Amino acid sequence: MNKELPTDFEHFVEILTRLSNKNGLTLGRLNRQELAVILLYISCALKPGERYSEREATARLDQWETQYAPMLRSDVVELRRTLIDGNYWMREPEGRGYELDATIVGHPLFIRLGEERLERRIAEQLLAAARAREERKRAALQGSPR
Repeated sequence: MNKELPTDFEHFVEILTRLSNKNGLTLGRLNRQELAVILLYISCALKPGERYSEREATARLDQWETQYAPMLRSDVVELRRTLIDGNYWMREPEGRGYELDATIVGHPLFIRLGEERLERRIAEQLLAAARAREERKRAALQGSPR
């Protein structure tokens, strides 16, 4: 996991910003570094040191994706499995408990994500991009003959 992530925060933000400006991203179409960036970003759905039931983890992931990563077109269950397979999240063998993997919690980029509250900045950017798209659609409709 660590070798796919950028080594510095600015590069991480650059990749995440580029991805957040797109629509309809699917996990399978991302390259390894982009996938690592998205998975680390999405890992912020869980709080470090807290354990969640499957229902709670899924609900938090769904809410977080809707609010802070709407550029993704991914099933929440697929996303949760990918986070577990990539060692971003840990799952108890019976599937009853979920939490962040310790290596993620201690990763410098994850720590900085929490400090910078980057998800709020990305959400604002997504909202501005959506407004701009709507404005372009409105202008195109007004300019087209009926």
